[in-house]
Amino acid sequence: MRRRRFLAATSALALTATVSSWRIALGQYALSDGQTAALLRMVRDIFPHDALDDTPYQAVVAQISGAAADASTYEMISSGLMTLDEATGGSWATQDEPTRVKALTEMQTTPFFITVRAMSLFGLYANPAIWPTLGYEGESYSQGGYLFRGFDDVGWLPEPAS
Repeated sequence: MRRRRFLAATSALALTATVSSWRIALGQYALSDGQTAALLRMVRDIFPHDALDDTPYQAVVAQISGAAADASTYEMISSGLMTLDEATGGSWATQDEPTRVKALTEMQTTPFFITVRAMSLFGLYANPAIWPTLGYEGESYSQGGYLFRGFDDVGWLPEPAS
């Protein structure tokens, strides 16, 4: 190896290590656009609702991205998404639905999947803006309970036989 190439390689390595240590010290980790797109696809695959547009799902991905500012969470999410890509032999998010679901099923016991599922569960269904779309009227305690307020107003069940 020539001296000039050696100096260039070691300088680039030193710069990379310095920037990485600054990011670690400052806690600045950010998911790439490709990673956030894959997370959006993952959340939609875990909790599919055709009646919902991407807006509530994007809010969940923003929460997950915010949690990825922590170094260990960032590493877990990044490695989990890479594992999904490896399991499908390419970009997981661009595969067909059965391939994506199969890869997710194989990963459902990993900390990555459990974390994303839990954050998505609470982030999605705690959003009052989507409740009417899903047919949920909200909690009943503040309105006197269900006894005198629509406990039997279910419109999607057939009428009982008399």
